Amino acid sequence: MKKNWPFIIITSFGIGATLIFVYIFVYGLAVNTVKSAVLLEKAYPHIKPQEYMNLLQKKAEKKNIKIIKISSEENLFLIQMVDEKQLEDILSLAPQISPLSIVNLVIYDLGDGTGIVGNNPYLWDIVVDNPKVDEMAENFSDRLSDLLDSIYWDYKKGKETLK
Repeated sequence: MKKNWPFIIITSFGIGATLIFVYIFVYGLAVNTVKSAVLLEKAYPHIKPQEYMNLLQKKAEKKNIKIIKISSEENLFLIQMVDEKQLEDILSLAPQISPLSIVNLVIYDLGDGTGIVGNNPYLWDIVVDNPKVDEMAENFSDRLSDLLDSIYWDYKKGKETLK
């Protein structure tokens, strides 16, 4: 029986290209999914880090979230945000997951805006398989994201009001 070499070669290249394409696509999707679960990344235009930090301190105090400054420079702040009420609840539930109520954030200058990067508390939803922990992690992650976004929108609204 005679083998059809051109067909075999073209088919091999097609299968190889498809596997490479699928690997790159799936790998990129997996990396982006994990990155979004681990990191809390935000960017806000037209606001300086110092202004954002001042507004964050005021708003966090109203929401009963304690801010601990670890390091601060002119346009760079490294802080910890601790939800003390949630910390008490977590300590009574499972002390080993107490870092869930602590979020480390870096607030830095982007030139024409402010960038924020921090650990996402929703990561604990992935690490610990417990429905109560899942709910607490998701709620804290959502509240933190809403808090960070609301600061910018309140600032923008205040600027428009002044105009």
